[in-house]
Amino acid sequence: MNDDAFKKRGVDYPVVMGERTLPGRYYHSQEIYEEELEKIFYRFWIYACRAEEIPEAGDYKVIEVGDESIILVRDKTGNIRALFNVCSHRGTQLCIKPAGNFKSKTIQCAYHAWTYTLEGKLIGAPLMKEGPGFKKADCTLPMAHVHNWEGFVFISLAEDPLPFEVQMEALMGKFKDWRMDELRIAHHIEYELNCNWKLILQNYQECYHCPGVHPLLSELTPFQSARHDYSKGAVIGGYMDITKERGSMTMDGEAAGPPVCNVSGDDLQRVYYYSLFPNMLLTPHPDFVMFHHIVPRGPGSISNNCYWLFHPDVIEDKKAQDRIKSAVDFWDLTNRQDWQVCEQMQVGTRSKRFGRGYYSSQEDILIALDKEVLKALGHELPE
Repeated sequence: MNDDAFKKRGVDYPVVMGERTLPGRYYHSQEIYEEELEKIFYRFWIYACRAEEIPEAGDYKVIEVGDESIILVRDKTGNIRALFNVCSHRGTQLCIKPAGNFKSKTIQCAYHAWTYTLEGKLIGAPLMKEGPGFKKADCTLPMAHVHNWEGFVFISLAEDPLPFEVQMEALMGKFKDWRMDELRIAHHIEYELNCNWKLILQNYQECYHCPGVHPLLSELTPFQSARHDYSKGAVIGGYMDITKERGSMTMDGEAAGPPVCNVSGDDLQRVYYYSLFPNMLLTPHPDFVMFHHIVPRGPGSISNNCYWLFHPDVIEDKKAQDRIKSAVDFWDLTNRQDWQVCEQMQVGTRSKRFGRGYYSSQEDILIALDKEVLKALGHELPE
């Protein structure tokens, strides 16, 4: 899109600020990717699942975090545990199905039948006798830390993680009017993408690309209305104005349902975009909530699971299904537009002729994202 096209939309062409992007190797290097796993994904609080996905005792979901496999399971007391998916006997993976229910309310290894409680305690080890060299109490399954925020389950693989409230300080009370723990999953799409995980976070937090890539989105929320209201640490975000009164992000711009719970005032005309570094994108609308769960599969590939949350009353209303579909169709269209340019960027940054790019004044928030990555890795780049 040329300068004139931007000016027709009521803004000046973005001015180069002199800030530089990360070097291309940060999107392609296996060594840097492995360092990101160790220093970011294995240490930070990361999104894992919705609590509603494992509602009953014995329900479980398995997630992958780099080379680690974690069983998220609801125990008999109703608490959610995050157990490392590895038997204490000889390291066999305990659970291979992505989700289900442990009917016996125990977890048994298929290899030699070592058996654990839902809390991870070893209760059965055939032909093993306890003595100085072996005690069942020493074979409890390793556990990750768990925190439930508004129905979103986060885990930390660190032995002594930063308190969740410290890492996610900006979230505390931020979206309380949505009462997101009461919302339920209305739809889910899994996307497989050939790009680095950081490119998705960067794409999400700037709308410099919106006029050319997202014509429909730009009609519903003009990109010049974007405001960043928090850019500190692991939580970065802001909002855009919705042009249509009591409208929303749907194919026709009409709301997909009534306002969510206690949403009112200015929030009825805004859609929020918050990055929860490193693997979640949260988008509260007046009438629903969309979020992305990003799972790196290597330096150049990710799984991106997109979910739409609505109030249960809307989900159960048969007359509302077309409106829910309109919201899903809008964001599926927009997502695929984003994925295409992110994959093109992944290919382009591999070029030996690409060193570091330049950020425009419309992309200032991306500098904060880059700094969060560099801070976590302990890297410094030349000016």
